[in-house]
Amino acid sequence: MNTFDNIKTIAAERGMTIKRLAEKAGIGENSIYRWKRTNPSTKSLEKVAKVLDVEVSDLLVKESQDLELQAIQRKAKNLSSDERKRLLQLIDITFNLNK
Repeated sequence: MNTFDNIKTIAAERGMTIKRLAEKAGIGENSIYRWKRTNPSTKSLEKVAKVLDVEVSDLLVKESQDLELQAIQRKAKNLSSDERKRLLQLIDITFNLNK
């Protein structure tokens, strides 16, 4: 997994293509695709993070086991307080954590 893959995953979660992301961020689509092989500039990462409504750190390569947790956190971030409580209850029930 690389920075490009992280960005592509987050963009897909938001229903956005790389092309649309590049347009909204004001950077070239090919620039984003080059991030498969090279590291993007901080300025470009900041633009992409702003469009995706995430922190720059969410775009950077991390341990693979943390990626799922980060995806859960991104999705939960937009829930109301009541929805978060219901989600926690659902997790407890689903995974039998109320022992």
